[in-house]
Amino acid sequence: MRLTLMGCEYAGKRTLGVEIARWWAEQTGSEFHESPQMSFHDHFTVPHVVHAGGHDDHKELSERQMLDLNPGLLEHYQRYQIGNKLHSGYVTGGPDLFLIDWFYADAVFAPLYYGYGGPGQYADRHVMARHMEAELLKTMPEMILVMMTASPEVIRQRKREGKSIFPGRHKATHFKGEDAELVLSKFQDEYDVSLIRHKFTLDTTSATVDETLQEFISGIKKFITPEDRLRVLAHKSSDIPWL
Repeated sequence: MRLTLMGCEYAGKRTLGVEIARWWAEQTGSEFHESPQMSFHDHFTVPHVVHAGGHDDHKELSERQMLDLNPGLLEHYQRYQIGNKLHSGYVTGGPDLFLIDWFYADAVFAPLYYGYGGPGQYADRHVMARHMEAELLKTMPEMILVMMTASPEVIRQRKREGKSIFPGRHKATHFKGEDAELVLSKFQDEYDVSLIRHKFTLDTTSATVDETLQEFISGIKKFITPEDRLRVLAHKSSDIPWL
């Protein structure tokens, strides 16, 4: 399964991501990484450019240094690591690829917080996102895009409470609670114009984690590829209702 979760900070992407990975591992027998590690690539939102639970010997140092990079160098670095996920190793390296925000993070946050990538600027990130999607549809047309959202009030409340299964993940994040409406609308704009055909939205404003997971399973079933169905059936000995 190729999957990208996108959306505003505190919409619940990482919390749901763990549950999606756990559920998918149960369906297919694939590897599952429990928190503080993660099965999703979640290293696209500055300064959090290191895998959760990975590179622990320099993770904090890397994140501090990212905050000091000038916009030109940061743009260069981000362009590399965003484009890296279209490398043939990820296209052919395995049946699953899970990502959080990917190039959508830069499309929203770079013009707002990072100092580059705005309309008409070099490497306009909104334009770059469409180029990335066009290439993605050539190499991984089965990619599924899930937009996660919540009300601005709930986003701000979650930010104030600071609760997270990845406690360090939001530390030093550029996102400001007063920008919730703007950031939510920017992510919505990216979702609305996305070239990816397989997509749906999850609203976590009042839903529990389990309710959101069940909604995800219901939404994903029509996009599961025949190959993935075979993987599930090969791992399970009984009929699978959601298939």
